[in-house]
Amino acid sequence: MRNSFPRKLIFLSSLVFAALLFGTSGYMLVEGWSFSDSLFMTVITLATIGYGETHNLSLAGRYFTIALIVFGTGVVGYGISSLTLMLFQGDLPLYLRRKKMEKLIAHMRQHTIICGLSHTGRYALEELLGTHHQVVVIEKDEANIALLQERDVPFIVGDASEDENLTAAGIAHARALISCLSADADNAFVVVTAKNLNPAVLAVAKAENESSRKKLLAVGADNVVIPSHLGGMNMANIVAHPETLHFFEHLHQRYPNQFHAQIHVLEERWEGQPLGSFLKEGFGSKAMVIALERSPGEVEFSPGPEVIMHSGESLLLIRNQQAAN
Repeated sequence: MRNSFPRKLIFLSSLVFAALLFGTSGYMLVEGWSFSDSLFMTVITLATIGYGETHNLSLAGRYFTIALIVFGTGVVGYGISSLTLMLFQGDLPLYLRRKKMEKLIAHMRQHTIICGLSHTGRYALEELLGTHHQVVVIEKDEANIALLQERDVPFIVGDASEDENLTAAGIAHARALISCLSADADNAFVVVTAKNLNPAVLAVAKAENESSRKKLLAVGADNVVIPSHLGGMNMANIVAHPETLHFFEHLHQRYPNQFHAQIHVLEERWEGQPLGSFLKEGFGSKAMVIALERSPGEVEFSPGPEVIMHSGESLLLIRNQQAAN
């Protein structure tokens, strides 16, 4: 699909050229004229200008001219009109927009690829755009593609499980991939293909049930989400812990795209360093640490800035998006 414009351009140009070649060669063979006279006669005949004959035509030349007018004029008319529409009203603007988008994607680094704009994919897209992440979407549904064009979101048209489309989306330089296709088998195939092209990419997939979740993890997914499971837990928490959810929803609605909860895994350079140094360097001290997980099962809640950190430990914190930009 991405090469359709060059193919159309070559095809239509070839039609016009073939008609000119046929007419020029015909006059040279039938009438014995020179190349320039034959070409001139062909052009004025196909263009229906009516300048008159270059030289007097023989009987065979007249029959050839009739054939050239009947067949050649239609071919040239179709070719030129199609070229005009393609260059100024249709394919050329789309082609130039596509080339610009491909250039933009080629320069992306540490971006996120979303495969499939299902309901889950749309929520993921909105959240990533709201947090100013670079995103590329692979989608084949025309309605969703129109939505992406309106939002000016970079996209690739095609099947997300094909190597060509993942490569075009910049999988080699991507930080993460989110597969939100409708079928769990398709999500598994996307994960396998993505991991084959970039083993370091963080692959997150959607699953419909626990059995599919286990299979997706087995084929290489780093994390698998069951939307119905999360939805059910959220509904239960609304009933069981309404105050807690109300607090977080209030912050999210009142300060959209600013309030974010994140988990950070500490790198080796933070080994033996105090928590305050991490907050000052990474967030300008404008973040609140909720918990520090030292090892599975060992969690320290609300640690102070003097707490010593170790590599591999995880921090759950709340931060302001603007403080990190």
